[in-house]
This record gives sequence, structure tokens and C-alpha cells, in this order.
Amino acid sequence: MSTTQTDPKRAGHAPKRTIKRLPSRPMIQPSAVIGRFQKDFGLTQPVMVRLTGYSPRSVASWSKGVKATEPARRKFTELCRLFDALNDLMENPRQLTEWLQEPNPAFDGSTPIQVIERGESDRLWRMIYALESGEPG
Repeated sequence: MSTTQTDPKRAGHAPKRTIKRLPSRPMIQPSAVIGRFQKDFGLTQPVMVRLTGYSPRSVASWSKGVKATEPARRKFTELCRLFDALNDLMENPRQLTEWLQEPNPAFDGSTPIQVIERGESDRLWRMIYALESGEPG
């Protein structure tokens, strides 16, 4: 629903519109993600540090339930989406853990973890898209 308001500074211009915002979806809490990644994928805290780019101290405190900043929650939400998509391509979660740490020719010999560390997760998303759509590599 939108409403219109008249702004005296905007005389002669179209009325200013305000838009009612929809309630935002809560972001994932890092403590839940860290626990899930450790349980389901066997990822260690040092690997979580590499994947997130945050300090070991931050990751340790979040794993204990300390509230994270919004940018950190966004990063963990992004990692969950990426891992869910990658896991859908694997037969079991532990395969994903091994795959993440092996050099891959599709990434010029880098490991997928290194690709994520460099902020190039879009390369993983392109690979996921190609595999899911059946496009030739």
C-alpha cells in the first residue's frame, strides 16, 4: 500500500510517494550455521574462519551464541544458501567437505575454499547453475 504526501519544497512536482515496507525475513544466526556445518559437514572452526573471512575470535564467540553484526549474519545466510545448493549435488555431506578442500581444475587449480576466501563464490554459483541446467562445461 502506498500513500502520497505533499512536500512544499516539491511544489509543481509529482507528490512524494512512500511505500509501506513488508516485514523483513529474519537472517540466520551464525551460531546455528556453525553448529550445523560442524555436525553435517564436519567443518572445523579454522575452516569456518576461512569461509567467512572473520577472525577466529569472532567465529568462536558466535559459535557460543554471541549476537553477530548484520554483515556477519548476511555472510552466514549466503554460506547456507551456497552449501545447500552444493549439497544437493553431492551424494552425502562429507563428499562436500572433501570436495571443498581439493584443488579443482575448474578453478584454475584452486580449492573451492580458496575461491570463497577470495570473494569469488560467483564462480561456484556458475558451476552449480551449469550442473543443474545440464549446460556443457
